[in-house]
Amino acid sequence: MKKIIPVFGILILLLIAAWFYKSYKMVPELPAYDHNLIGENGTRVKISDFKGQFVLISYFQTWCGSCIRELPEIDALQQKVGKENLRVLVVSDEPLEKVLRFKEKYCNTLDYYITQPFPDLGIRVFPTTYLLNRNGDVVLSKLDYFNWNTDEVVKIISN
Repeated sequence: MKKIIPVFGILILLLIAAWFYKSYKMVPELPAYDHNLIGENGTRVKISDFKGQFVLISYFQTWCGSCIRELPEIDALQQKVGKENLRVLVVSDEPLEKVLRFKEKYCNTLDYYITQPFPDLGIRVFPTTYLLNRNGDVVLSKLDYFNWNTDEVVKIISN
């Protein structure tokens, strides 16, 4: 019995570590293409509405330092490739008024949306960002800060 307790303890620690890694270190699958996003003017859209375009979706929080740092890179990427070639959706689950104050302070050239609570979507790390090709397939996804304004990303969008 004394030998089983340490083995059981190690097994529990391994399970906790695996859960933590899956929850906080691996990019979750893109939330449903058909869940509603509410735009700044109250219009409802779905990710699937943008099929046929490259789409970059960044799930963010207004308090997130990495999100603030990443937004200028996303904005620069969109400016470089053109809005007609890349649709950017910056999505939060916070109140719209708070998101709009954030937009004015940090990056007011992108389109901001709100959605249902992030835990319901499996989003736990901020930012969680996805690049979708014209078919709606995820071609690149990142957790935490990532410099999206790179030649590699531009090449993906340009092909």
